[in-house]
Amino acid sequence: MYGLEDADIPVVFTLFMLAFASFLVVRVIIYRREEDVARCLTLAERDFNNLISGGMSHGGRQERVQERRQWNEMAAIPAPTVLINNAGYRTPAHDLIQWNENDANGKGATMGKASMTAFLLRELYQGDVEGAQLKISADIRNGAAPYIAPGIGELVGFDKFDAETKSFPEGAGVERWLLRRVVAKRQKQIRMITTDADGNRMFRHPDDALDQLIQQNI
Repeated sequence: MYGLEDADIPVVFTLFMLAFASFLVVRVIIYRREEDVARCLTLAERDFNNLISGGMSHGGRQERVQERRQWNEMAAIPAPTVLINNAGYRTPAHDLIQWNENDANGKGATMGKASMTAFLLRELYQGDVEGAQLKISADIRNGAAPYIAPGIGELVGFDKFDAETKSFPEGAGVERWLLRRVVAKRQKQIRMITTDADGNRMFRHPDDALDQLIQQNI
C-alpha cells in the first residue's frame, strides 16, 4: 500500500504551513489595496457631494440678491450715476446685476466640476479605468484643464500622465479586477437631493444622480 511514511509527515506539514502563510500574505496585500481603492472612491464621492451641495443650493444666492436689493432701497437719496470710463456710465443697479452674475458664474463653474467628476466616477464604477483616462486625455488635448477630484487622480494614475504625448502610459491606474472587486463590495456614497416641479425634495439613487448630471451636460 502506498502512504505517507512517518518521516514524510513533517515535510508535508511544513509545505502546508508555507502554502497557508503565503495565502494569508496575499490576502493581506489584496485587503490593503482594496482599502486604498475604497478610500480613493470615498474621497471622490465626498468631493462630488460638496460640489453638488454648493452648485445646486440656490438659497444662499437668493438671500444675497435680496440683501443687495435692500441696500439700494435703503439709500436716502437715489444713487447718482457714476462715470466709470469713456464708454459709458454705471449705477449701483449695474453693480447689483454684476455681483449676481458673478455668483451665477461661480455656480456654473462648480457644476462643471461636478459634471466631470460624475463622468469619471461612472467610468470607475464600471471598472473602466481606461475610459476615465481617455476622457481626461481628450479634454487636455482640446486645451481644457479637466477637474480631477481627490482620489480619482490616484485611481487613474494621473501622476504617470505623459504631458508630451498627452496620454497615459500602459499600466497606469488601478487594475480593472481590483476596482470592480471593491465597487461590488461597497455602497456608493453619492448624496444628491433634487426638487421636483411641485417642490417635493427627493433623494436620487447614486447611479441615477450621476447619469442625470452627465445627460444635462451642465
